[in-house]
Amino acid sequence: MKIAIYSSKGSAGKTPIATNIVLDRDYAVGTNEPFQLYDTFIPDERVLPVAMDEPFPEIPDDVDIVFDLAGSMSASAVSIVSAIKQADLVIVPCWNNVHALTGMIGTLNEVRRFNQNILVIATKLQKRRVGRGYEQFAQWKDSVDCQNIMDTLKSSGFSNIPVLPLKFSTVFDTITEKEQSIRQLMENDPLAAHTFKDVAEQFDAIYRYIDSRGKHAKQEQRVGA
Repeated sequence: MKIAIYSSKGSAGKTPIATNIVLDRDYAVGTNEPFQLYDTFIPDERVLPVAMDEPFPEIPDDVDIVFDLAGSMSASAVSIVSAIKQADLVIVPCWNNVHALTGMIGTLNEVRRFNQNILVIATKLQKRRVGRGYEQFAQWKDSVDCQNIMDTLKSSGFSNIPVLPLKFSTVFDTITEKEQSIRQLMENDPLAAHTFKDVAEQFDAIYRYIDSRGKHAKQEQRVGA
Protein backbone atom coordinates (compact mmCIF):
# COMPACT_ATOMS: atom_id res chain seq x y z
CA MET A 1 0.00 0.00 0.00
CA LYS A 2 1.38 3.39 -1.02
CA ILE A 3 -0.12 6.46 0.68
CA ALA A 4 0.71 10.08 -0.15
CA ILE A 5 -0.16 12.73 2.45
CA TYR A 6 -0.18 16.17 0.94
CA SER A 7 -1.54 19.66 1.44
CA SER A 8 -0.26 22.86 -0.11
CA LYS A 9 -1.21 24.58 3.17
CA GLY A 10 1.17 24.04 6.09
CA SER A 11 0.13 23.02 9.63
CA ALA A 12 -2.68 20.82 8.35
CA GLY A 13 -1.44 17.76 10.24
CA LYS A 14 0.43 15.86 7.52
CA THR A 15 3.40 14.73 9.60
CA PRO A 16 1.46 13.61 12.73
CA ILE A 17 -0.85 11.52 10.54
CA ALA A 18 2.08 10.04 8.61
CA THR A 19 4.04 9.32 11.79
CA ASN A 20 1.14 7.52 13.45
CA ILE A 21 0.64 5.31 10.39
CA VAL A 22 4.36 4.53 10.15
CA LEU A 23 4.63 3.63 13.85
CA ASP A 24 1.38 1.66 13.99
CA ARG A 25 1.84 -0.33 10.81
CA ASP A 26 5.61 -0.51 10.29
CA TYR A 27 5.39 1.35 6.99
CA ALA A 28 8.41 2.88 5.35
CA VAL A 29 8.32 6.65 5.00
CA GLY A 30 9.30 8.82 2.06
CA THR A 31 9.82 12.53 2.61
CA ASN A 32 10.98 15.58 0.68
CA GLU A 33 11.24 17.64 3.86
CA PRO A 34 14.81 19.00 4.16
CA PHE A 35 14.69 19.08 7.98
CA GLN A 36 12.84 15.81 8.60
CA LEU A 37 13.28 13.93 11.89
CA TYR A 38 12.11 10.47 10.83
CA ASP A 39 15.64 9.06 10.83
CA THR A 40 15.88 9.79 14.57
CA PHE A 41 13.27 7.15 15.44
CA ILE A 42 12.68 5.11 12.25
CA PRO A 43 15.35 2.62 11.07
CA ASP A 44 17.45 4.01 8.22
CA GLU A 45 16.35 1.25 5.84
CA ARG A 46 12.72 2.41 6.20
CA VAL A 47 13.37 6.13 5.54
CA LEU A 48 13.53 7.39 1.96
CA PRO A 49 14.51 11.10 1.81
CA VAL A 50 14.65 12.98 -1.48
CA ALA A 51 15.13 16.62 -2.43
CA MET A 52 12.15 18.68 -3.55
CA ASP A 53 13.39 18.63 -7.15
CA GLU A 54 14.21 14.90 -7.05
CA PRO A 55 11.60 12.27 -7.97
CA PHE A 56 10.82 9.42 -5.65
CA PRO A 57 11.78 6.07 -7.22
CA GLU A 58 8.95 3.77 -8.26
CA ILE A 59 8.15 1.80 -5.11
CA PRO A 60 7.36 -1.93 -5.61
CA ASP A 61 3.71 -2.82 -5.02
CA ASP A 62 4.62 -5.17 -2.17
CA VAL A 63 6.24 -2.36 -0.15
CA ASP A 64 4.08 -0.36 2.27
CA ILE A 65 5.11 3.30 2.38
CA VAL A 66 3.77 6.70 3.42
CA PHE A 67 4.95 9.75 1.50
CA ASP A 68 4.97 12.80 3.80
CA LEU A 69 5.06 15.63 1.27
CA ALA A 70 6.12 19.18 2.06
CA GLY A 71 5.87 22.23 -0.18
CA SER A 72 3.60 23.06 -3.10
CA MET A 73 3.37 21.68 -6.60
CA SER A 74 5.49 23.52 -9.13
CA ALA A 75 7.60 22.72 -12.16
CA SER A 76 10.54 21.98 -9.86
CA ALA A 77 8.61 20.06 -7.18
CA VAL A 78 8.87 16.73 -8.99
CA SER A 79 9.06 14.83 -5.69
CA ILE A 80 5.41 15.65 -4.95
CA VAL A 81 4.10 14.64 -8.37
CA SER A 82 6.14 11.42 -8.46
CA ALA A 83 4.68 10.32 -5.10
CA ILE A 84 1.09 11.26 -5.93
CA LYS A 85 1.21 9.49 -9.29
CA GLN A 86 2.16 6.14 -7.76
CA ALA A 87 0.05 6.36 -4.59
CA ASP A 88 -2.88 4.01 -4.04
CA LEU A 89 -4.44 6.72 -1.87
CA VAL A 90 -3.81 10.44 -1.44
CA ILE A 91 -4.75 11.84 1.98
CA VAL A 92 -5.40 15.59 2.11
CA PRO A 93 -5.69 16.96 5.68
CA CYS A 94 -7.54 20.23 6.29
CA TRP A 95 -8.86 22.20 9.26
CA ASN A 96 -11.69 24.72 9.56
CA ASN A 97 -9.82 27.90 8.75
CA VAL A 98 -10.51 30.17 5.79
CA HIS A 99 -6.94 29.95 4.46
CA ALA A 100 -6.80 26.21 5.06
CA LEU A 101 -10.11 25.67 3.24
CA THR A 102 -8.86 27.68 0.26
CA GLY A 103 -5.65 25.67 0.33
CA MET A 104 -7.60 22.40 0.43
CA ILE A 105 -9.51 23.25 -2.75
CA GLY A 106 -6.31 24.28 -4.49
CA THR A 107 -4.65 21.06 -3.35
CA LEU A 108 -7.51 18.91 -4.61
CA ASN A 109 -7.44 20.60 -8.00
CA GLU A 110 -3.72 19.84 -8.20
CA VAL A 111 -3.96 16.25 -6.99
CA ARG A 112 -6.84 15.10 -9.17
CA ARG A 113 -4.79 15.85 -12.29
CA PHE A 114 -2.68 12.82 -11.33
CA ASN A 115 -4.75 10.70 -8.94
CA GLN A 116 -8.49 10.32 -8.27
CA ASN A 117 -8.17 8.19 -5.12
CA ILE A 118 -8.42 10.91 -2.48
CA LEU A 119 -9.43 11.02 1.18
CA VAL A 120 -9.87 14.28 3.07
CA ILE A 121 -9.18 14.16 6.80
CA ALA A 122 -10.85 16.98 8.75
CA THR A 123 -8.22 17.82 11.39
CA LYS A 124 -8.06 19.95 14.55
CA LEU A 125 -11.78 19.47 15.23
CA GLN A 126 -12.99 21.18 18.39
CA LYS A 127 -16.32 21.82 20.05
CA ARG A 128 -17.41 25.40 19.32
CA ARG A 129 -19.14 27.70 21.76
CA VAL A 130 -22.91 27.94 21.29
CA GLY A 131 -24.56 30.53 23.50
CA ARG A 132 -23.34 29.90 27.04
CA GLY A 133 -22.17 26.37 26.35
CA TYR A 134 -20.62 24.23 23.65
CA GLU A 135 -22.08 22.44 20.66
CA GLN A 136 -23.38 18.93 21.25
CA PHE A 137 -23.26 16.08 18.74
CA ALA A 138 -23.14 12.30 18.66
CA GLN A 139 -20.27 12.04 16.18
CA TRP A 140 -17.39 14.35 15.36
CA LYS A 141 -18.45 14.29 11.73
CA ASP A 142 -21.47 16.34 12.85
CA SER A 143 -19.35 19.07 14.43
CA VAL A 144 -19.43 22.59 13.03
CA ASP A 145 -15.78 22.32 12.03
CA CYS A 146 -16.21 19.09 10.06
CA GLN A 147 -19.50 20.17 8.50
CA ASN A 148 -17.92 23.39 7.25
CA ILE A 149 -15.15 21.41 5.56
CA MET A 150 -17.71 19.10 3.97
CA ASP A 151 -19.85 22.06 2.83
CA THR A 152 -16.78 23.67 1.25
CA LEU A 153 -16.06 20.46 -0.66
CA LYS A 154 -19.66 20.25 -1.84
CA SER A 155 -19.83 23.88 -3.00
CA SER A 156 -16.54 23.42 -4.87
CA GLY A 157 -17.63 20.31 -6.77
CA PHE A 158 -15.85 17.75 -4.59
CA SER A 159 -18.85 16.20 -2.84
CA ASN A 160 -17.76 12.73 -4.02
CA ILE A 161 -14.57 12.83 -1.93
CA PRO A 162 -14.95 11.02 1.41
CA VAL A 163 -14.20 12.88 4.64
CA LEU A 164 -13.11 11.38 7.96
CA PRO A 165 -12.87 13.38 11.20
CA LEU A 166 -9.83 13.75 13.46
CA LYS A 167 -10.27 15.82 16.61
CA PHE A 168 -7.70 18.18 18.07
CA SER A 169 -5.52 16.40 20.61
CA THR A 170 -2.23 16.97 22.43
CA VAL A 171 -1.35 13.38 21.60
CA PHE A 172 0.03 14.49 18.23
CA ASP A 173 2.87 16.30 20.01
CA THR A 174 3.46 13.26 22.21
CA ILE A 175 3.80 10.85 19.26
CA THR A 176 7.16 12.21 18.14
CA GLU A 177 8.33 12.99 21.68
CA LYS A 178 7.72 9.40 22.86
CA GLU A 179 8.33 7.81 19.43
CA GLN A 180 5.14 5.80 19.85
CA SER A 181 1.82 5.69 18.03
CA ILE A 182 -1.41 6.60 19.78
CA ARG A 183 -2.29 2.95 20.35
CA GLN A 184 1.21 2.21 21.65
CA LEU A 185 0.93 5.12 24.09
CA MET A 186 -2.43 3.82 25.28
CA GLU A 187 -1.04 0.33 25.87
CA ASN A 188 1.71 1.72 28.12
CA ASP A 189 -0.30 4.27 30.09
CA PRO A 190 -3.75 3.66 31.65
CA LEU A 191 -4.47 7.40 31.74
CA ALA A 192 -3.62 7.76 28.04
CA ALA A 193 -5.93 4.83 27.31
CA HIS A 194 -8.79 6.98 28.58
CA THR A 195 -7.63 10.41 27.40
CA PHE A 196 -6.87 9.43 23.80
CA LYS A 197 -9.71 6.95 23.28
CA ASP A 198 -11.72 9.11 20.85
CA VAL A 199 -8.81 10.05 18.61
CA ALA A 200 -7.58 6.42 18.56
CA GLU A 201 -10.99 5.27 17.37
CA GLN A 202 -10.92 7.95 14.67
CA PHE A 203 -7.58 6.58 13.50
CA ASP A 204 -9.09 3.09 13.47
CA ALA A 205 -11.69 4.41 11.00
CA ILE A 206 -8.88 5.88 8.88
CA TYR A 207 -7.12 2.51 8.91
CA ARG A 208 -10.29 0.73 7.82
CA TYR A 209 -10.53 3.09 4.87
CA ILE A 210 -6.85 2.56 4.02
CA ASP A 211 -7.37 -1.21 4.16
CA SER A 212 -10.37 -0.97 1.85
CA ARG A 213 -8.31 1.01 -0.67
CA GLY A 214 -5.49 -1.51 -0.33
CA LYS A 215 -7.82 -4.37 -1.23
CA HIS A 216 -9.12 -2.38 -4.18
CA ALA A 217 -5.58 -1.69 -5.39
CA LYS A 218 -4.69 -5.40 -5.22
CA GLN A 219 -7.79 -6.28 -7.22
CA GLU A 220 -6.80 -3.74 -9.88
CA GLN A 221 -3.30 -5.26 -10.01
CA ARG A 222 -4.73 -8.75 -10.56
CA VAL A 223 -7.02 -7.48 -13.32
CA GLY A 224 -4.13 -5.70 -15.03
CA ALA A 225 -1.77 -8.67 -14.73
